[in-house]
Amino acid sequence: MLMIRPRPGLTLTQAWTTANALETKLELDNNIAKGLKAEVITQYLPGSQSKGAKLNLYFKQPNLHARAFLDLLKGPTANFDAVLGHEGFLVGAEAGYDVQKAAITKYSAAVGYSLPQYSAAITATNNLSLFSASYYHRVNAQVEAGAKATWDSKTGNTVGLEVASKYKLDPSSFAKVSSNSVSHISRAVFLTGLLSPIRSRSTTAALLLLPTTSCSAQVSPSAWVLPSIPRT
Repeated sequence: MLMIRPRPGLTLTQAWTTANALETKLELDNNIAKGLKAEVITQYLPGSQSKGAKLNLYFKQPNLHARAFLDLLKGPTANFDAVLGHEGFLVGAEAGYDVQKAAITKYSAAVGYSLPQYSAAITATNNLSLFSASYYHRVNAQVEAGAKATWDSKTGNTVGLEVASKYKLDPSSFAKVSSNSVSHISRAVFLTGLLSPIRSRSTTAALLLLPTTSCSAQVSPSAWVLPSIPRT
């Protein structure tokens, strides 16, 4: 792998992978505009003559985080998401667009309020067909509790309910109990030094929202989170 930094904020990286692919990545950080990071990633496979080119944009300001992921050769397609925050209030949205079809492929939205002690959110995902309302409360230093209600407008009138609570036993372990609307109850004890804890909600990213579009953080819908934004 070869990495070149001709000047601050500009990085060129070239690598030949074990899949016999030549990858080139050009990064521009705070060069085009303050808070804007741009990545141009290309890939070439000599054996199959396959080519790929992507453009990723990240824009961060104290009250705004926005991202755009564009596949320049396949489609082309684009995925966008943005989060706006002010004094604990958060609003987010996500959209996907297919340039060749000239059509929006997906869209989601969410609104919520977050404080260190508690947070609440209402989300609409799957093209505004799956609705969720969630609440998280840090009761004290040892006890946390959360609840979530989900309704899918495409499958019927049934509302799914989930509740969970966590109790910190000591600095290295905690107990968790959870239940859902189909009478499934689970109990567990986690040793944080041996197993990563499963939290009901995070106080720094408490809003359930959107799947991240970067390939490094694809997670299940139940773990979708809204990036945290410092309150002004």
